[in-house]
Amino acid sequence: MVNGNKILEDISFIIPTLLTVFKFEKDTVIIDKPVSEIPKHLFDGKRNQYLSDHLLSWLQQTLKPSNGTKLLAVCSFDAYFGNYNFCFGEAIIGGKVAAVYLQRLLPQDGNGDNKVLSLLQDRLIKEAIHELGHTFGLRHCPLGSCIMYKSKTILDTDIKRREFCKICIRTLANSIGSHLK
Repeated sequence: MVNGNKILEDISFIIPTLLTVFKFEKDTVIIDKPVSEIPKHLFDGKRNQYLSDHLLSWLQQTLKPSNGTKLLAVCSFDAYFGNYNFCFGEAIIGGKVAAVYLQRLLPQDGNGDNKVLSLLQDRLIKEAIHELGHTFGLRHCPLGSCIMYKSKTILDTDIKRREFCKICIRTLANSIGSHLK
């Protein structure tokens, strides 16, 4: 099985896709050092998971992203929010902060070979695009092939494409246009 912490050592493979999809400027994308101290109150010991919505609030308050900044936290642990058992990721709709959780994206079989690593990278890229889409105001899309489709299972993530449908791309273009002004 692929180690989520090992993947976090170099997540630069997601940058070219995010630059293209969201028209970010290359010089403004920063991969920072990991946050090593996450407050204990964000962890639900009964469930052995982090509270995703609380983590997003904490990231926003702690890191204080400026206007025009989108912060994507890639986390090696498991998380949930609301009444859900887990989440692959979460974002503040129209906000500045999003998170992706590797624990549920890890392929269950394989021993770290290239095929398994490639699958994990594809899942991470899809979830990163999806969650950043939310920060630009996009909601879940009913079209199963659209990147903004809500994945209820990992198979949903595997099946959907990395692209937005025509309606979502139009909404994103309007949002990015106003975001860049």
